[in-house]
Order: sequence, then C-alpha cells, then structure tokens
Amino acid sequence: MFKRFMNLKFIQLGLACVLAGYMGLVRRTTRWSIEGQDVLTPLQASGTGFIACAWHSRFLLSTAGWSKMPQTPHVLISKSRDGNLVAYTSRFLRLGVIRGSRKFKPTGKEKRGAGALRDMLQTLKAGDCIFMTPDGPRGPRMHMGEGPLRLAKLSGAPVLAYGLSTSRKVLFKTWDKFMLPLPFGRGKIIFAGPLWVKEDANADDIEAARVLLETLLNDATQQCDRDAGNEPVLPAPLKKSAP
Repeated sequence: MFKRFMNLKFIQLGLACVLAGYMGLVRRTTRWSIEGQDVLTPLQASGTGFIACAWHSRFLLSTAGWSKMPQTPHVLISKSRDGNLVAYTSRFLRLGVIRGSRKFKPTGKEKRGAGALRDMLQTLKAGDCIFMTPDGPRGPRMHMGEGPLRLAKLSGAPVLAYGLSTSRKVLFKTWDKFMLPLPFGRGKIIFAGPLWVKEDANADDIEAARVLLETLLNDATQQCDRDAGNEPVLPAPLKKSAP
C-alpha cells in the first residue's frame, strides 16, 4: 500500500521538488575542493559532447561539478518506477533526461537508431554531456558495466571519471552504500581521464577500457572519501563463478 502511494505521480513530483531544492542547498553550502580541473575544463570549453561517470551512491552530489559549461548534462535513468523520482528530480534541476538501461547492448536494430541509445548518440552529437551511474540501478556496487565504453565507441566521445564525497553525510546500509550529503560540510571532487575508445575497438579492447575506467573511478572516489575525512567505500565483492 505504501509503495503504491509513493508511486503516485503527484507524490513523486512533490518529493522531487524538495529533493532538487535540497541538492541545491548542499551544493551551495559545501566548501568544495576540486582536483582534475585541467581534465574537465578543456572538455567544457570545447562545447563538444562527452560522457561523465560517477557511482550510483553519489548521485545527490553529482550537480556540484557542473558549473558554467556550454554543455547540458543529460542523465541516463532506468525505466523502472523507482527511476521516475530521479527523472523528475533531474528535470527540476534543469538537466536533460534519457530513460534506458546502463546495460544496453548495441544490436543491429539499436545501431539504426532505436531507443535510449539513439537519444544518447543524438545528445552527444549535439555537443551535450551524458551523465551515467554505471553500477546503477542495482549493482554490483562500484563495478563498471560496458555501457559507457560501447557508447564512447559508437559516438567517438571521451569518457570522464567523476569522484565525489563530503565530510557531512549519512551513509545508508543499501547495496550501494548510498550517501546522503548534509549541508555545510567539506566536499571533494576529482575528475580523472578522459578516456577514448576507438571506432574499431574489439571485445578485448572494450574490456581493457572498462577495467581502466573502473579503476580510475574507484581511485578518484576513494581518494575523495579520504580527503573528506571518511573511510573509503570499497567495491562489492564479486561472486565467484562455478568452475
């Protein structure tokens, strides 16, 4: 009953408005320290499309690094009911929204321009930014899927790793150890990369790029945790496959 109530559109719109306002409050009242500005600034100044990745647990911090750039960030959000709240919140924050899955596999049909992949390619071609949480919506925590790398291969756009943390926060015991930032803290942002994937990249090339991007993003996020005075959040252990 409660879940059905929470899925009502007017309830989600009200929550999204409050959440967007809260994210703005945290962004404005946090004392941010940024590393890797030399990585981000050329991409912002270029006016061309790029892909940015942060872990799912840091979504409420994600707007902190987008300042005065020509690109409009577009957030990739799952089509699930839970994704509706995130989509409404993103729109209140004046972000673009693309509904789809991080696990897309570009089949022949998708290459012809269907669904979320088509929207992302068009967004990048128009010179805007795609923001992805590549371990969402259900994990495993801090493990990179192939989606951002396949999108980079098809679009020619670079991928940027985007680590964030804050000293004042509540860390939930969810699958992703979701971080609720509190106002008036010390925040840390680290940009790392960028990484390009060649148009003729094969499966081994994509896997190598996936591992590299995962490492860059984990290193950046864990360093942000340490610099903010937090115990670093570690990736979830992967289940061993049966022999």
